[in-house]
Amino acid sequence: MSPPVFHHRSILALLVTLLCAPAAPASPPNEAELPAQIDEASGLAYSTQHPTLLWTHNDNINDPGSMRRVTPFLYGISPDGQPRVRVELTGLTQRDWEAIESTRLDGVDTLVVADSGDNLGSWPDYALWFIPEPETLPASGRVSTSPTALLRYRYPDGPADTEAMAIDTASGEVLLLSKREDPPRLFSLPLSARHSYDADHGDSDRERLRESPVHEARPVGPMGGLVPTDPINWLLSPLTGRQTSLPTDMALSPNGRVLGVLTYSSLYFFHREPGEGWAEAIRRPIASRSLPRIEQWEGLAFSADGRYVSIVREGTGAGTMRYLEIPEAARSVTGG
Repeated sequence: MSPPVFHHRSILALLVTLLCAPAAPASPPNEAELPAQIDEASGLAYSTQHPTLLWTHNDNINDPGSMRRVTPFLYGISPDGQPRVRVELTGLTQRDWEAIESTRLDGVDTLVVADSGDNLGSWPDYALWFIPEPETLPASGRVSTSPTALLRYRYPDGPADTEAMAIDTASGEVLLLSKREDPPRLFSLPLSARHSYDADHGDSDRERLRESPVHEARPVGPMGGLVPTDPINWLLSPLTGRQTSLPTDMALSPNGRVLGVLTYSSLYFFHREPGEGWAEAIRRPIASRSLPRIEQWEGLAFSADGRYVSIVREGTGAGTMRYLEIPEAARSVTGG
């Protein structure tokens, strides 16, 4: 018996309908390209003042850890990677910038930059620079300013390379996570320890830095659970050691309850219950996810709605900035 003619016609009609139907609206792109001048991206933060602006920076013009004189810049970019503003900073040194945060302090939207990198473990102390965020974005795309406060600090048991920083406004603390320790250790500094910084006072910015008081960071506790999250990375871990699991940045969710930690290969999320300290919360992540590929990811920021994170990597070209949805286990407590 021949197949029913109706069946063939139905299939043909369905194919024609599918081929001729209008295309579904494209989903938002999951990646963007940073401007070419940002080739050593080492931090990322959403602006507290301008909702569609992200802040980032280079570490030290491809020369991390040196004391070579450079002109420090901060870059404001749109979510699609387009340059919006370049802030030239005067009156300070740039040694090895590794993180940036945007927060509101004493009624002022403020950018906090961590000069905290130390690849060789050779620096006795480090610096957090507090810079007023530009209230308006000039048509020229350029602005110049100086830091208004400084928090110079050291670690209680010697130098430590640190690339991850977050601002906990609820407790009034800066959180810092060591990179090259196993396990990494979380430290804190009170925001109240910052002091006014006059960029025009004294002979040079290096002398002003040397004359500033040094505060000792308080150990919070070791961080657990930074293990490879994908099979390939796990299989390679005997050869790579913990290199792909070194923390390179961290960020707090808008509601302050979830701490995201970025490594070269993965994202991890830690949840702090009401009344709980970070020492308990960072023992084990509540969620994790692999990154699209193992790269030199260096910056992490939560979206304002707590539903996704943005990450940036060193280098140039496509995919230098990506947007990743937060796993449901973490999103359910971020307020997203």
